[in-house]
Amino acid sequence: VLTGSDDQTARLWNVATGEQTREFEGHGKGVNSVAFSPDGSQVLTGSGDNTARLWQVSTAKEVHRFEGSYRVKSVAFFGRQIVIGGADETARLWNADSREMVRGFAIGRNGVNSVVFSHDGRQMLTGGWDKSARLWDVATGREVRRFEGHSRGVTSVAFSPNGRHLATGSGDLFGSTT
Repeated sequence: VLTGSDDQTARLWNVATGEQTREFEGHGKGVNSVAFSPDGSQVLTGSGDNTARLWQVSTAKEVHRFEGSYRVKSVAFFGRQIVIGGADETARLWNADSREMVRGFAIGRNGVNSVVFSHDGRQMLTGGWDKSARLWDVATGREVRRFEGHSRGVTSVAFSPNGRHLATGSGDLFGSTT
């Protein structure tokens, strides 16, 4: 289990024993989002200190720092691709190996709260303060569809296991979109 905290750390826990096995230290503000690489060898953390950091699990050492001028609200992995979403109205797709930005996705007013890849990695879903969730084609960067209906910002997004449905979370009274 990987957790992020307002104490500016991310921590790795043994599921069977409940013991902490690693601590990832270095952020200057709370850790808002965490993600494992698919092979479990690295973790990605996003923080209010305007950075996302890639860490080696075996050593708890920072491998790379993605710096920006915005609070990082959400991070996700698919294969060797990373997506970082934050308060600057853009989600950015990065190559985890070369650490080069592949493309940006213009989200809109007040930025991105949540990002997730589809199970095949061909699409990405973002949720933002503009009260919408947006479905993106990862290869082209094109917006495929917009899901609207919340009266407040979308704070969490998820794909169903079969990829045919998505769920959105918000501080309003509505709950999901299909």
